[in-house]
Amino acid sequence: MGKIQRLDEIVANQIAAGEVVERPQSVAKELIENALDAGAMQIDILADMGGVSRLVVTDDGHGMEPEDAVLCFSRYATSKLRSAADLERIATFGFRGEALPSIAAVSKVRLLSRTEHKLAATEVCMVGGKVTHVGETGATVGTRIEVEDLFFNVPARRKFLKSERSECAAIEHVVRTAALSQPSVGFSLRMDGKQILDVRQAPEGAALDHPRRLERAIACLGEEVRGFIYPFSASTGLLSVEGYLVAPLVTRRDHRGIRLSINRRPVEDKQLVQAVKVAYRTLLEVGRFPICALNVTLNPELVDVNVHPQKLEVRFSDPSQVQGNLIRLLSQFLATTPWLKGQQMFSSNAERRESPVAFALRLNDIDAGLPLPQGGRGIKGEGDYSARTMIHPHPTLSRPAGEGISSMIGGAARYSDLRVLGQVNSTYLVLESAGAMVVVDQHAAHERVMFEKFRNQIRSANLVGQPLLFPITINLSSDQMAALRDHKATLLRYGLEVEPFGDSVALMKAAPNELPKESLEQVLKDTLSELLISGRPDALDELTDQVCASMACHGSVRAGQRLQAAEIDALLRQLDCIDYGAHCPHGRPVVRAISFTEMAKWFSRL
Repeated sequence: MGKIQRLDEIVANQIAAGEVVERPQSVAKELIENALDAGAMQIDILADMGGVSRLVVTDDGHGMEPEDAVLCFSRYATSKLRSAADLERIATFGFRGEALPSIAAVSKVRLLSRTEHKLAATEVCMVGGKVTHVGETGATVGTRIEVEDLFFNVPARRKFLKSERSECAAIEHVVRTAALSQPSVGFSLRMDGKQILDVRQAPEGAALDHPRRLERAIACLGEEVRGFIYPFSASTGLLSVEGYLVAPLVTRRDHRGIRLSINRRPVEDKQLVQAVKVAYRTLLEVGRFPICALNVTLNPELVDVNVHPQKLEVRFSDPSQVQGNLIRLLSQFLATTPWLKGQQMFSSNAERRESPVAFALRLNDIDAGLPLPQGGRGIKGEGDYSARTMIHPHPTLSRPAGEGISSMIGGAARYSDLRVLGQVNSTYLVLESAGAMVVVDQHAAHERVMFEKFRNQIRSANLVGQPLLFPITINLSSDQMAALRDHKATLLRYGLEVEPFGDSVALMKAAPNELPKESLEQVLKDTLSELLISGRPDALDELTDQVCASMACHGSVRAGQRLQAAEIDALLRQLDCIDYGAHCPHGRPVVRAISFTEMAKWFSRL
């Protein structure tokens, strides 16, 4: 007798349920998606004991006919597909016909559904996948599904659930994400008798700055984003993006604050999350993540949503193009840094904000060069300070700090308004404002200034290498030599003129004047390494930032280097001329402020 046997239907359904119903959060997600597909304008969710004891989803959609109310619990029964060709243009949230039978297989379910032209609702009750009752009862138009005692018949699954608090948090995350992606649908969530969320539907087609949409975004992303949230809308020939970006002054320690949807379908796609992180890459401290809520709209034929059991991930026909377009749109908006200019929440329409291109051109006029020690020698004194490299910003460029950066520098309007007290450990500048002591990391600060200079010169094709009096020979590995031969033109964009000189030696003929000669070999090797890692044209913006960060690091004043008063003054005025003065390009903080009130508490003066 053969060893292979066909499993009975109940066991097969329980196994299949494991792919779709991982935890109560999965049940809430599937039922919300069914409600949206039914045309609901209001969805109410109720959960007790983390959704394990009871989870109820009620909607005001078009409801189901009696025969459909029974048939919907059959596996692979769906109203959303008719042929395999329909899989190529999926516009609904559900389409497999797996969710309801999977939920019913591991719980006790009661369904009430009524269409507009019916006087009574259809009632269907199921226990462990078996129908126990079909009848009629009174109910409003729409559908109500009650799920109780989840995993009662598979105790092994229940054993691996997280704490009740964690399950509640997971359900709340699903509901808030759905509410962000569907502004024209009202959502309410009650957990253990407590109202957690209640957002009213916004009018169809309401603008991003409509009060209901803004309040919904704040309610779903967290009250801490109020005052730091910016409506955003932009498009390319491939896709359009709209939603809300939160200033990098408010961040999280994990990526759960990045809420994304594709064609209004919430997803947790790693490629899109990475695109958002890349756009914010030089604005955040190490270990911090941005907060945003974005919907990406593109042709359904270019995205496959049928690649994940819970439909949390998608596959694009050209993922690098989608990722590159998203990075470019977000980066252009973030380059305007509205949070540092004291602007209020606004739309991203071009006429209502400064053009990123215009902003970049304005930065190109800034000379960011501090006098750097040559050949490892320190600066001897004020008499040796080169007036040629001193910064004298145009008055219009040394602008007041916005509300965000002002709070970081003790309430001062500009870095240059701070009173210099001195230098500590030859690394930190100690300054004073009216209400705080401010400490600046001199290397991180100058690194940020140099980074902005290099990046804007590259983007405007103004970074020209200075011919070296004596070319430098540099030994390279075989893969570095291959990268050099493939990317000579790219290196010229960074002001590096390098030629192969044999099989393992390169000859550097020119380099940016701001780079110390002793750092040129390491800069070239770092640049080639970045080219090896990326190796694709759509990564050029990210590569540019990485290379500029490396060049800025090697070209900046160092920790442990004594600075004269004129040099400190020049550095502070340079920080006034850039809009990214809070972090170095690697994400480390540039400045910290300690209020005098806090100091008074240290010594029990308050």
